Amino acid sequence: MFAIGTHFHPADAAGERRQARARAALLKLDDVVRVNLQFTDQIFYSPDGFRTLPVLRQDSHRITGAARGARKPLLSEMFDALADVARAEGRRYFAYLNADIEVTAAALAIAAAGGADGYAFSRMDVDAATGAELGVEIYGLDLFVVETTWWSRERHRFRPYIAGEACWDNVYGSILCAHGRAEIVNERPGVFHERHAAVWHDGPFAQHNGYLATLDAPYFSRWAHYIAALEAARAGNAAVDRALIARQAMGDAHLPVPERLRHAARQVRARLRRARQHAGASHRRSPPGSGSREP
Repeated sequence: MFAIGTHFHPADAAGERRQARARAALLKLDDVVRVNLQFTDQIFYSPDGFRTLPVLRQDSHRITGAARGARKPLLSEMFDALADVARAEGRRYFAYLNADIEVTAAALAIAAAGGADGYAFSRMDVDAATGAELGVEIYGLDLFVVETTWWSRERHRFRPYIAGEACWDNVYGSILCAHGRAEIVNERPGVFHERHAAVWHDGPFAQHNGYLATLDAPYFSRWAHYIAALEAARAGNAAVDRALIARQAMGDAHLPVPERLRHAARQVRARLRRARQHAGASHRRSPPGSGSREP
């Protein structure tokens, strides 16, 4: 039922160990097409048991103009590639995971049994030394399972966020819930992640994702409302209806007219600010005497 994959990439020893654990978990899954997405001009790794596809044409350097920093793929392009594999193989769903996430059959069984348009899974963090479960990280999403026909219909809503940077998962999960029959899975999610220190940079990649999140502000706001409502419900003594909370916070894509106008103004400001930043960067890159032109 699933084509499942990610982009395996160069990492330090600890990062490579986590990716190796993710690959080992995927090899345990039955009746799935395992996909390793790579850039068209660079195959970093071609592991046994995976279909290595050098199909990624875009990257973090090209989309930001930055020459430094790790070369990272774009989420929308990876989702497109996985959807193509799923359709070619006659699979109803494609699944994307962050490269250090261990996916179990129990997680995919949730999607197989539910029949929704999409599922977004939080992860269970585990201790690196003991394997002890440390708790579900409800603020992020690390596995997406999406129905291929729904993706074809709604693909235009998903912007080219850079993988490995902030915001994209919250926005993508909110879009799933707003425009499809979708579930956020954060109770016994069946996906695991070795906890490690997170390093977030305030460089051009993070700025790019922040800019896109501003353009997608209504979706990001719905996610924030969802988390606040979930935390409030968990703090009480009553049983928590997580599906109901998600539907109430993110299940309606409609924006009232005043909010549509505010968001339109917000987008204009963000685009103008982005244009000024690009113009300034272009000026700084211009050699002496060459002059500078706005893009």
